[in-house]
Amino acid sequence: MAFFETPPMSPLSPVESTIMKHWETNDEHGEIRRSDKENGGEDEMEPVFLDRLPDTNHLIVGRCDKYAVGKKIAQGRFGAVYEVLRHCDGKGFAVKLEVCDSHSHGLDMDCVVLSKAAKADLPNFAHMIDRGKIENHFKFIVMHLMGQNLCHLRYLFVGDRFSLSTALRLSLKCLEAIQQLHQLGFIHRDIKASNFCLAPGCSSKDLRVYLVDFGLCRSYRDEKGQFKTPRTKVSFKGTTRYASLAAHNEKEQSLKDDIESWFYMTIEFITGFLPCRGSVMARVISLKYTPKAEFKRLLKYIDCLSYQSHPDYVYLTQMLQLSMKNHGCKPDDELDWENNNG
Repeated sequence: MAFFETPPMSPLSPVESTIMKHWETNDEHGEIRRSDKENGGEDEMEPVFLDRLPDTNHLIVGRCDKYAVGKKIAQGRFGAVYEVLRHCDGKGFAVKLEVCDSHSHGLDMDCVVLSKAAKADLPNFAHMIDRGKIENHFKFIVMHLMGQNLCHLRYLFVGDRFSLSTALRLSLKCLEAIQQLHQLGFIHRDIKASNFCLAPGCSSKDLRVYLVDFGLCRSYRDEKGQFKTPRTKVSFKGTTRYASLAAHNEKEQSLKDDIESWFYMTIEFITGFLPCRGSVMARVISLKYTPKAEFKRLLKYIDCLSYQSHPDYVYLTQMLQLSMKNHGCKPDDELDWENNNG
């Protein structure tokens, strides 16, 4: 069987059938994200508060400068991302806005994480240029413009997948970003392709990705720097398609769960799909049908991690590098979007 070839589907076991019954209906890309009532279940419903978002050419005032609002890049339930021009010099940036509402607090965590990342001079995080608030309307942060997110980028290629060489190198860069977030003391809890963006102008010689969207992040350390005591039951947080088994079982997430989601994302980079639109089935099928030892060893290692485990990022990196070596992939291979033939 070819590397991650689509396997024949077998009947679901009783356990798998039970899991499927509890899953929510995904859209065509499986991009539903559930969160608890505090976050208003964003991404499950249509965008709200559209009247509070700015119009094109509207001028918003931050702490450091003014910005003219341009094209809308993306929109969620409680906010949107726009291109903006800085008033003082006409330079282009991106602004992420979140409506002022009791259910929306994701931007506050964005500010916390990006501020800490800037102090630590971490390369896989966007630079926060400015921030501000329009009372009773929205709050916002201004960042450098980034390239396409990896979800949108994947759909540009045949089979909705990257070549093996590009997929493995992107996965390595995503792992670097996750490790940096963990070093800051946070878990992401929503690792997926759409939350990684290419650095503008990057190439095979300087491949870099940014980790974004920290609205579901949580500090995993207590005041003494130890792992927080896990809560006995927590509401689901994440995206069903990539979520870990612990997340599906409504257990407290930790470092290992980000790594598990990263593993599922890597499978999708290579195959162009996750079987049955869900991580649990992806796990079942990858264990049964994945022919290459490196990925079986990766999943076996992830399964051995506990709530208080510190993942061995070096080992994870070595497994992907071994996979590259075994399949003739080189660090300086052309990236898929550099190849004129797609």
